[in-house]
Amino acid sequence: MKIIREPDRFHFDGDREAFAAWMLSVIDKSPDRLALFPMPHRDTDEGLDELEDVVRTAYDLAKAQRPNLVVKLLHGVDLGNGVRNSEIVVVIHEHRWIGGACVHGCPDRRAPWAGEN
Repeated sequence: MKIIREPDRFHFDGDREAFAAWMLSVIDKSPDRLALFPMPHRDTDEGLDELEDVVRTAYDLAKAQRPNLVVKLLHGVDLGNGVRNSEIVVVIHEHRWIGGACVHGCPDRRAPWAGEN
């Protein structure tokens, strides 16, 4: 059974290594090995590109420690009280493959001979 939950939050201060460690800590606490968090709204495309770069860099640091991590950047506008708060929702998930299926409940599949972990 899937449960809808509130997104996780991290207050980024420029430390990408702390951001990567935070992502992994959220995943470690999650029974489905999933972290879901919005990135703050930016008014320009350049600002949005900077946010994507922050996530990409932190994700690369985390993935170096956990090879089965995957990330998706989703369009998601949060209109809390009518104010635009976010444009990107980041989804981080750690797969564990058995027989070509992820046992952490995600719908992703891969060839069973691709290696199990």
